[in-house]
Amino acid sequence: MPNLISELTLDGIFDLKGVGKAGNLIEFGSGGGFTLGNVLEKRLIQTDQRVDFVFEWTVKGMFAHAFNPNFRWRIEVFMERYGPLDFDLGANGIATLNYGSGDLVAPDEVSYPGVGAPTSTTVSIPPNTIPEGVYDVVAVLRLLHPAGDDTPCFLAAFAEFGKINFYQEH
Repeated sequence: MPNLISELTLDGIFDLKGVGKAGNLIEFGSGGGFTLGNVLEKRLIQTDQRVDFVFEWTVKGMFAHAFNPNFRWRIEVFMERYGPLDFDLGANGIATLNYGSGDLVAPDEVSYPGVGAPTSTTVSIPPNTIPEGVYDVVAVLRLLHPAGDDTPCFLAAFAEFGKINFYQEH
């Protein structure tokens, strides 16, 4: 599980912490049939399998509760392919959340994505979306201005998932 990395970390005042996870369905797991697997253990995914990138984060510190509830969070997954033929996930690699207020879980801690949202946010890449190849995978988390123009504001973080090989069974 890669940690989210952010430059805006001021202990006791403002601190963003979180993790990213990657999973897919593994054929014929230990119990037979399909089981949910951790992509980061084997780093191999068949191109006809869906892959999910899951994110959880919190903001701690005395200013954690000061976010405008109209702020939005955007998560984007980027894949850089080794070798020829660039590849872009397009809309499949983006999740935007309208839960800017988060859940106040302590006087100095806010958990995201927030009120009315699940405890994590998932970017799901459908089967047969990613061509065969080895990819370096990075996800970016940005806080967006409440104006609705998707302009990033003062907070961003990223998580590196490393190299993942997408292959096609022939």
